[in-house]
Amino acid sequence: MMNIYQQIVNKKLHNITADELMKYSGEYNISLTPDQAKKVSALLNSKKVNVFNTSERIQLMKEVAKITGHETAKKVNQLFLEFTK
Repeated sequence: MMNIYQQIVNKKLHNITADELMKYSGEYNISLTPDQAKKVSALLNSKKVNVFNTSERIQLMKEVAKITGHETAKKVNQLFLEFTK
């Protein structure tokens, strides 16, 4: 069962916009183009992934890597790991 913090984090990810992703990419020094941000936000909005579940997050990162490239997906995963501690 997910706690309230996990529910809030997952809900935010499932509703994130491309503009928000661009803002976070700047804050966390993650290279992301506006086109990639649109595709990644569409992916996150379409999938109901629990980022606190390791296997679900890894599968999601594989899909993000197809859009952004391996290095960017790695940085995004690191960011998720920070939020899911």
